[in-house]
Amino acid sequence: MGGLGFSIYLLAGLFQVFPLAQALSELAGVQRSFLISSMPSEWPIDSFELFDPAIGELIQTQCQEVPSGIGIPAFQPGIIKDDVMRMLGVPNKTTRGYWPNTLAVSYDLIPEQVSLGFLFDKNSQRIRQTEASFTSEVDTEVILLTLNGMLGCRINDQIAEGLQQVWQRESWHYQFKLDTLKGVIHWENSDRLYIGIWEADLH
Repeated sequence: MGGLGFSIYLLAGLFQVFPLAQALSELAGVQRSFLISSMPSEWPIDSFELFDPAIGELIQTQCQEVPSGIGIPAFQPGIIKDDVMRMLGVPNKTTRGYWPNTLAVSYDLIPEQVSLGFLFDKNSQRIRQTEASFTSEVDTEVILLTLNGMLGCRINDQIAEGLQQVWQRESWHYQFKLDTLKGVIHWENSDRLYIGIWEADLH
């Protein structure tokens, strides 16, 4: 197994093997975004507050060592498990990971709209693979911001365009490599957009 065409669908519970400036400028039209509460026990509804961030500031401050809670929490590979648990609380599902020495956890962040999944290394407790899944009801601007965070704020023109092509159904599947990361974006069952990003040496 291996290559960019393969990913693990933690979010579905199925272990299967399967110009940026312009894109960001379009985000300036976003009127609202999510602010995540620091009280995971209140998931999923009461923990979301709406506010009007300055989009430039949002992009600049989005990627920190630990996500700030602005937007959908975007955890990039390398983040420690305790930091994920501190922000998101107890996972909805925990299973043995598909790859050796890994643990898979998933969250129904916004029921029937947004899910997050992580594959942790059992020894280092670091994220080896990070995933997000969105229904078509979620604004594409929110998805772009989330993808950027999952990449450690290193999204480029090609990846942003790849997301848009899949979102607009011009392409069903987009795969990419960025430094030491590999990723894939595609539709699942024609109604849910899946994004998976993993460390290149994972699989």
